[in-house]
Amino acid sequence: MSGRVNPANLLTSGNLAAGFLALILAEQGEIGWAAGCVGAAAVFDSIDGLVARLTKSECEFGSQLDSLADLVSFGVAPALAVYLSTLNSLPVVGIAACLGFVLCGGWRLARFQIDEESRRRFVGLSIPPAGVIAVVLATVNLPRGLTLAIVAVLSLLMVSRLPFPTLAELRRLTPPALRARVEALQAARK
Repeated sequence: MSGRVNPANLLTSGNLAAGFLALILAEQGEIGWAAGCVGAAAVFDSIDGLVARLTKSECEFGSQLDSLADLVSFGVAPALAVYLSTLNSLPVVGIAACLGFVLCGGWRLARFQIDEESRRRFVGLSIPPAGVIAVVLATVNLPRGLTLAIVAVLSLLMVSRLPFPTLAELRRLTPPALRARVEALQAARK
């Protein structure tokens, strides 16, 4: 490692820290605050790659750190929050569903790290949106069966071979006027 601080890795570390705090808060019964920490992790995760590209500081270390942070923040923390808030009254099934969510998220991240096709276009649902959806489930009062079904579907979507749009593809789907404003703001920052 070089002697200089990598700003992208600091942001990724913020993702990991927010995920850890979400675990602590979920365990203390503070599900809303835990969800907020997962939201903060999503913000860090959404900008660390951009910062790495802008500062030309992309590196293998950062890529690996990002996957580890994502597993904690969008896999383990949401699964624990859903289990403690909703599925703990179904101990065996609830644990199995939440463990399945974590495992499928880990498999999705591992596939992304080694599969070039998964990097060009998303194959399987990415773990950050799956984790955000899961932690939202922990904060709303849905029937346990429905929550269980949604967690199972999210898990299966993460390990599926279904194509999902990348952020660049989603940007192309935005209305032209909105896209023009976003591009103008991005150009103004440069």
